[in-house]
Amino acid sequence: MVFIKEKFNNPGIIWTLGMYKPYWVYTPNGKIVNPDFDTFSGRILDVKQSKLPALNDFFKRLDRNVSKGVSLCVVPSHDPANTESGMKWIAQRLAQGGRVDATSCLVRHKKIDKLAHGGERSKAVHLNSIRVDNQDLVKNKKVLLLDDVTTSNNSLWACQELLLKGGATVVQCLALAKTEGY
Repeated sequence: MVFIKEKFNNPGIIWTLGMYKPYWVYTPNGKIVNPDFDTFSGRILDVKQSKLPALNDFFKRLDRNVSKGVSLCVVPSHDPANTESGMKWIAQRLAQGGRVDATSCLVRHKKIDKLAHGGERSKAVHLNSIRVDNQDLVKNKKVLLLDDVTTSNNSLWACQELLLKGGATVVQCLALAKTEGY
């Protein structure tokens, strides 16, 4: 089991902890601050900026729900040069509690357009730009695949597929948030 509670162990579902309401919205009159932007959405932006209070908060939420022995992977950034992230920090901290740090397994080998800025969101874009390295960290293991925000779910589905091809026995996906309206 990836999650301690059996009801959450379903690799066909992407679990999220809440809804992300983007800070900016686009209107016919231009870009404005989203009147629905809330505290949870602000905490998600804090994770993206690797702010320690938010990282610790989400670490605590996940730590009490993830089984020991699970390999932890993170969806890589759109830019191969960006190898550090708040999500990687959370996964590495979770690994210190009896889980496997597999954050080096998913590698973006080809830069793609940033999705939040209008980049193509197809699953194929991710399948063609990510590879699995260090397969020994996921082979014959249960994997928790983490992301900060999901909109179309395609990056998570692509990474799940790649990890299964890399030998993982099961890959459960969890994003901290789902973009509202998608």
